[in-house]
Amino acid sequence: MASVVSDSYNICEGQSVTLGSSGGLFYEWSDPNGTLSGTDIPNPTATPVTTTNYSVTVSDNCPNNVEVFDIVVNVNDPPVADAGRDTCVLSGQIYELNASGGIAYSWDNQDLIVGSTFTANAQVQLIDSTTIFTVTVTDVNGCADTDQVEICVVDDPTELIEEVSVMTPNGDGKNDALIFRGLEAFPENKLTIFNRWGNIIYQTVGYQRDGLLWEGLRDGEELPPDTYYYVLEFAEFKIKSSLTILRD
Repeated sequence: MASVVSDSYNICEGQSVTLGSSGGLFYEWSDPNGTLSGTDIPNPTATPVTTTNYSVTVSDNCPNNVEVFDIVVNVNDPPVADAGRDTCVLSGQIYELNASGGIAYSWDNQDLIVGSTFTANAQVQLIDSTTIFTVTVTDVNGCADTDQVEICVVDDPTELIEEVSVMTPNGDGKNDALIFRGLEAFPENKLTIFNRWGNIIYQTVGYQRDGLLWEGLRDGEELPPDTYYYVLEFAEFKIKSSLTILRD
């Protein structure tokens, strides 16, 4: 009796699968996209780029012994792995890696990770030099993707972050916004700006991330020329300084 192993297969992008049929002397496969290894064999290999419907006609020397089977191969998109933002840590600081994009995770550099490497959030023990960690993310379909994150190590954060003491937000394109050079190495931060009386006039987390900048405004209104104060906070340290706003 003619039969097929399965009428439905699930594969990931870039994978192949063997289609199985039996019970006949002759096999004739439809191959709409030219993705079968053969069209007259019982078990061809299919390598479709997108979900594809195939059919196989199984027969023998008897004219009435002809059966047709439809088979679909579903091609699942891969997940999008995200190993997190490149960042820097202070020497001696333990850092937590944070990945997303799937239901299962596997990190490399296992000797540098405390505890399980098969988790989205992995604790990195003390590293003394810039290190790249790679995570493999797997989704519900068993499809995988990889991503990398670079962790640099500094002894003194001021080696990277340049304090700002003056702003001139007059629209000339120079020094119009509060920009800390080197802050991109520390995306997990919190910025609070105070006036001379200690009132908070601006506060945000992830400052300078995704283009977030402060241009000397409060509730959309320009702040007057004066001396203000800011605290830039990180997991293990903070930077405090005064900030003078000058306007023409």
